[in-house]
Amino acid sequence: MPTFVHVLPSNRLRNWRQRLRSQLSLSKFLQLRFNLFLLSIWPISFTKAYIWILARLYFMCCPGKTNTILRNIGRALKERQSSEINKIYKGVIRGIIHHYQEKMLNGFFETPKLRKFLISRVCFDGFERVLQDALKEGRGVIIATGHYGALEYLPRYLAIRKYPTVTMVKFKTERLKKILIPRAIEDGLGVIVPGDVTNVMHEATKVLTQKKIFVTQCDESEEWRPDPNYTMEFLGRKTHPDRMLTVLCKRTRAVLLFGLLHREGKNKYKLFLHRVPDEGDAPISVRTLKLLEKYIYRYPDQWYEWKKYDRFPCAS
Repeated sequence: MPTFVHVLPSNRLRNWRQRLRSQLSLSKFLQLRFNLFLLSIWPISFTKAYIWILARLYFMCCPGKTNTILRNIGRALKERQSSEINKIYKGVIRGIIHHYQEKMLNGFFETPKLRKFLISRVCFDGFERVLQDALKEGRGVIIATGHYGALEYLPRYLAIRKYPTVTMVKFKTERLKKILIPRAIEDGLGVIVPGDVTNVMHEATKVLTQKKIFVTQCDESEEWRPDPNYTMEFLGRKTHPDRMLTVLCKRTRAVLLFGLLHREGKNKYKLFLHRVPDEGDAPISVRTLKLLEKYIYRYPDQWYEWKKYDRFPCAS
């Protein structure tokens, strides 16, 4: 990288780094028009390599972001040795880059090629029966997932497999929405855009009464409506869990599944699905979050929300 630094005038490099730190997230950085043009014409191997280089460059220019991730991993996994924390941290950074590779391919790679890629690379053996049995009950299915593994592919894969799937998506720009919604519709994936509907809960309820699959995220802490009457521990941090998943389950009587698309290796994925019992000692949202926690403790490098760990609603 010294050669790159010496080529650019120092004032230009300094201004560029300041812009990255203050204005651009990694997602926006990758979605610059020039990058999107290249991603639309290159084969998958070139695309992934290019994203890897850009992401590494981004993190080099924004050390504060990576320091936050390292600090939060240390807080949550404080019983582990510092050498193990550093190893996990490096894995998390790799996992974040993999996530953005998947995000960009999902959004901008040629649709027929992406379908073929997902069908050949995702293993659903042993867990597909869980979904089929849930659908047979005829009361709709909620799949609660997390910011884990290849999340971006999960609803798309189910739609490609002809499962009636709807997910909720937020777009950073109108231009991005105009690009991505037609792609989702082409594969039969339904999309709920929060800014385009008056009541997200009403739309989700409608999907479930139509006996479809609704994919949502249980760790989207910024969208939580915390339950003040219940306190739980998540990754060593006391928090009031979101109550909306519990409300949705009670309102619709839908079957709740917990699902993750786990990275198995290079371009290989496995879809895990677990049924969350209708009854239990804790609210159903708490039991779901605890399932996610077990996976995070086992595979901390696959959860890419470490940067937001300290923002989870803290219980007083």
